[in-house]
Amino acid sequence: MIVVKQLMDHCHRFFGSLGELYQSEDADILIAVYPATRKRGWWTYATLELHKMGATEYLVYSYQFEQRMITHLARVAAQVIRQWESQTTRMESGSIFSLGDTIVEKSVLNHMVLTPAYYEEAGLEYYTNGKDVIRFMMLHAIADSEAKFLEQYGLMALQERLAHFGVDSLNVTRTPAI
Repeated sequence: MIVVKQLMDHCHRFFGSLGELYQSEDADILIAVYPATRKRGWWTYATLELHKMGATEYLVYSYQFEQRMITHLARVAAQVIRQWESQTTRMESGSIFSLGDTIVEKSVLNHMVLTPAYYEEAGLEYYTNGKDVIRFMMLHAIADSEAKFLEQYGLMALQERLAHFGVDSLNVTRTPAI
């Protein structure tokens, strides 16, 4: 529990707001939700206990508070836990997670892709307390067509396609680029 508090403090320093803790039935981990601020116009959802399975925590974003984001993040966490328990390997950039449902109502995005924490200031991506080194990575909601494109052509090709169309990956109700 000490590391969880340290991670919350680390996130607080970067996000500028205090996180509220949630726990989901989908995975036995804590998730902190940090509200939007003037400096950061989006809500941030962060896992706090996945570091026990691969030294990585996950971040998800939305422009308004969405309860379903907590559920989806917990479902992704459950997939990460299952992989860690069966293969003792951690997820890497480009890993795709099926959500089983759309990210939010009125959305067609039903997968998430793992990338480095692009939207964060330098220093957030790694946390250390002198003993543990924990990496933060972000999840982007994508559509089924984008997930298939990613599987076929790779993460770089998907990122180039999204950039070409000026996709705002924080907009969870966006139209797919593919």
